[in-house]
Amino acid sequence: MIQVKKLHSNRWKEYKALRLEALKKEPTSFGSSYAEETKLSEVEWKRRLKNTIFALADDKRVGMIAFIFNNKIKARHIVNIFGVYVKKEYRSQGIGKKLIDNALLLISKNKKIMKIDLCVNQKQKAAISLYKKYGFKIVGRLKKDLFVNGKFYDELLMEKFI
Repeated sequence: MIQVKKLHSNRWKEYKALRLEALKKEPTSFGSSYAEETKLSEVEWKRRLKNTIFALADDKRVGMIAFIFNNKIKARHIVNIFGVYVKKEYRSQGIGKKLIDNALLLISKNKKIMKIDLCVNQKQKAAISLYKKYGFKIVGRLKKDLFVNGKFYDELLMEKFI
């Protein structure tokens, strides 16, 4: 059975391992790189853990989703989703849906939030389809937004009003 929940800060090494796995296995899916994030401090990993929800199978992390509430005065009504990842062997089992369900539930508790933004590589068809099922709409294309292994990738900007 899959559980979806936040992890205690003492489990930051598990988060780090999953995040680095994601960056290594799916480099075109994230704006950050494996090389950059291997250098992050324990303090930074613990800080990031606060904004991340995990899918767990037998208490082992198999997926994650992160979100950040914008703290700027003019954009406090916006949340950004990022870092969505499910281990390959656990895909097509509804885990991405469970992660989004839980993230949206937590986000909706903040009554000041009106909009959720995310970016997704245009080649990530399954992710785009999932986001569309939740009412996210493509509102723009960021051309040549990622440069990975000598190749440029466009990202789609998606948003959802709540």
